[in-house]
Amino acid sequence: MDERGGLMAGADLRTYLDGLRDTPDLIDVSRSVTAGAEVSAVVKALEPFGAPGVLFHSVEGTDLPVLMGLFGTRARIASALGVPATAALDHVLAVQRAELPEVRRVDSAPVHDVVVTGEDIDFGALPIATHSRNDAGAYITSGVVVARDPQTGSINTGMYRMMITGRATLTVNAAPDHDLGRIFAAAREAGTTVPVAIVIGHHPAYAIASQLKNPVALDAHRLTGALLGAPLEVVDAVSVDLEVPAGAEIVIEGTVDPGRRESEGPFGEFSYYYGAAQAPVFTASAITRRSDAIFQDLHPTHSEHLCLWLYPGREARLLDAVRRSVPGTTAVRIPFSGGSFSAYIAVRKRRDGDGKQAILAAFAADHFLKHVYVVDDDIDVRDDAAVLWSLNVRFQAHRDLVTLHDAKGIRMDPSARQFTTPNGTDTTTSKLGFDTTRPLEGFPERADLPPHGFEDVDLSRYVADLSVLEPAEHMRERMSE
Repeated sequence: MDERGGLMAGADLRTYLDGLRDTPDLIDVSRSVTAGAEVSAVVKALEPFGAPGVLFHSVEGTDLPVLMGLFGTRARIASALGVPATAALDHVLAVQRAELPEVRRVDSAPVHDVVVTGEDIDFGALPIATHSRNDAGAYITSGVVVARDPQTGSINTGMYRMMITGRATLTVNAAPDHDLGRIFAAAREAGTTVPVAIVIGHHPAYAIASQLKNPVALDAHRLTGALLGAPLEVVDAVSVDLEVPAGAEIVIEGTVDPGRRESEGPFGEFSYYYGAAQAPVFTASAITRRSDAIFQDLHPTHSEHLCLWLYPGREARLLDAVRRSVPGTTAVRIPFSGGSFSAYIAVRKRRDGDGKQAILAAFAADHFLKHVYVVDDDIDVRDDAAVLWSLNVRFQAHRDLVTLHDAKGIRMDPSARQFTTPNGTDTTTSKLGFDTTRPLEGFPERADLPPHGFEDVDLSRYVADLSVLEPAEHMRERMSE
């Protein structure tokens, strides 16, 4: 077992939390709090202080403790995989290419301790939060949606915002270009509904697997087992034809009618702006849970939303795609400061065109990106200040700037152009690439390198108490790893 990640057969949310006990990564709050606004406000207020996970043990109106902020740092997510943060991208790429273990089916499970069906279903019994000031209502944000791909039969998982619209109904906002959106589209064309399960609370590897955007034939439950290092234990759902994680905290079962759509939103999103949409309606047929279930929530305008979405999934895909085009690519970063629209890419150049080639490969691989900064491999992409230094001393706009206009955009970008087409709302944006790499020959040597023999200074030899040292503001995200 990994002490931090809780990786072992039967690993679940609790084994992971046990590894965080008595560390700054998990704060227990015993005083009584109100569900929703107060919980969200406390977690957001703690974000500048290491973005800890917070477990609220006494929440008014419910017997369930509420966990929020668990995915707040890259280091914490990497710990769930049992690897250092610097190794996580290559780790998940290797796992995806390896032979995946089969799931382990069990006949009974903790998630079936309590079963609610029919008229007894009431989402109001769960501490579902309103997270931002102008949200249209309460949203499930941490739920992993489980569906079966009709073409391959494999299990698909993903995370989508879900607005509560009734005692047993909610909307599922899956974009048309997502796998679940494609599953919904096929069902709408066939005039059928889609059985789904919404999993709330499990080992972080379950949520991480849902964000890796795998080929449709790759089963997400088997992938979770590969990340855990042991087969995922699953059990038959009680009301739909699906298997669900046996070790989950809460599972909501039901069906989605893709032909029935309702307005949802506004909802505060990862860009820290509000979004609204038309989304298909889910009707619950059962809620199952542990007798002492923990309700896990995810704060959508907090680093945990960006962190889980960007790392390791999007960053690993970006690294893989750019490496295929520029083999000398050594690192990538999608910084929180860019709101998911920027990327830093470090390359060890072999040809003078490698910087611009990396820019084009990045834009082709990730349509969310608006700004791509390519740096030499002596620049730490974890350090915003180092990237800006490279931009200012190694970049000339007349030769190093790549511009694209009217490229595919994202509706969560409030500056993008949005317009209506026969197929719905479309979005375009301008994109900039900054090639801040040095020419292979004829560029001055930097002067801030230490003398030979002192490249790595062990400060503990000179400073008695290293805890008194506070990293500079621009280094905080880097030091969190």
